[in-house]
Amino acid sequence: MFTGLTTELCAKAWALVTPAIEKAAETRAIRGAVGDLVVMDPARPGTILWAGSIGDTEDKTYGYAVAKAKVAERTGLDTSRVRMDQPHLYTAGDILYPGGVVRHGMVVAFSGVEGEADEMIAEWFIAAVRGLARLAFVSDQGPDATGTRYLGD
Repeated sequence: MFTGLTTELCAKAWALVTPAIEKAAETRAIRGAVGDLVVMDPARPGTILWAGSIGDTEDKTYGYAVAKAKVAERTGLDTSRVRMDQPHLYTAGDILYPGGVVRHGMVVAFSGVEGEADEMIAEWFIAAVRGLARLAFVSDQGPDATGTRYLGD
């Protein structure tokens, strides 16, 4: 039964994205298959809903992902856009690296490779979540044939 963004949905999306990260590293599009991803909980601002890792990460890499997510969540902008277009929105203690993304009500950040690639990976993850959520939401008989008017019933 579909209930929106969950840790299980995030884990499924991550399982789809990690092979793409590995392939990007194998083809040298990115510098390695390593990093941490965090997903902020849209129902509880300031709260991490889910986190995933690939490769041999360090504590600081996870901390960078969290910091990117916090900047993106606070500003409502991708961290690359804050950096390039609206640096006046930074506050003391903010991380300056790209990799935090705001798309379709989700805030996701990745850290571990080049900042531009970090952002790409976060976008891949959001696309996977949206696709999986749409498939789960829509029953075989159509979106209004789920058998209930309320999620979770």
